[in-house]
Amino acid sequence: MTTSTPLPNHLVVVCGHGIWLGGLAHGHDESEWLIESYKAGETPTFIEHIKAGVQALADDERALVAFSGGPTREETPLSEARSYANLAAANGYFGFLPPETETTTATTATTAPHPLSPIPLHSRILVEEQALDSYYNILFSLVAFWRRVGTWPAHLTIVSHAFKRARLVDDHCGPHAIALLPLEQRVSFIGINPPNIPAEFGGPSNKAPGTAAVVSEDKSKAMQGAHDVLSHWAADPHGTGDLLAGKRRARNPWKYSQKLFVSNEERQRSGLATRQVGNDMEAIAEDSPRPWNNASL
Repeated sequence: MTTSTPLPNHLVVVCGHGIWLGGLAHGHDESEWLIESYKAGETPTFIEHIKAGVQALADDERALVAFSGGPTREETPLSEARSYANLAAANGYFGFLPPETETTTATTATTAPHPLSPIPLHSRILVEEQALDSYYNILFSLVAFWRRVGTWPAHLTIVSHAFKRARLVDDHCGPHAIALLPLEQRVSFIGINPPNIPAEFGGPSNKAPGTAAVVSEDKSKAMQGAHDVLSHWAADPHGTGDLLAGKRRARNPWKYSQKLFVSNEERQRSGLATRQVGNDMEAIAEDSPRPWNNASL
């Protein structure tokens, strides 16, 4: 008698914050990264996010990890998500995942080799390349999991900056938005902050004279912006208004689709009711059932 492997029921989402372009240092040299100026010094934190996601995957045999983030820079078609997956593969998944046999890879992988992934990716990795903000990091990853497995995940783990917990968990996953409920049973969070952020956002609070971390003006402005955007999401939980949707459009130089599903048939099979946002985006329909809440805990 053979015992079939249970289907995955746990989605781990690693939110992208930069693009690793490749290189001999495997991401441990910041010159290999494409990042905004205010993120200088943060690439070791991005690697810690990737490592935490892979460890969460290794700790649960029923998990899949989604590296999430679109191709947000006009300099390269490489997405944040694919660059993170490439970095994990280049670093041997940090020793957390055993090598896959040819048979395992052949029977479980669902995508063909990709020209922007020079190293074959582990079969338990999803590359979610559409998301252009934190809300859609979660929503597009949920859809990617459903598309791969055929069922919605019962559990979600989010990996990002610690100071973004309220936005990612309470706002995006809360009852007024994606509504993964009950929240405390379905959603976990792994927060790792970047260095040199102001103390009021979770940075070091060492008050000894001359020992406080130096926070650049660019980073201070970025952190204030991250704080201010909480009120925007509170007023517009699905990010469909001109302000938040406009930010997504501005981050999409390669014009990646912002539709959740590829066809009406797929949309109907998903059980998720959606609505159009302009001509180029798709969002959850207000007050519609959330099919992921039917997954057994």
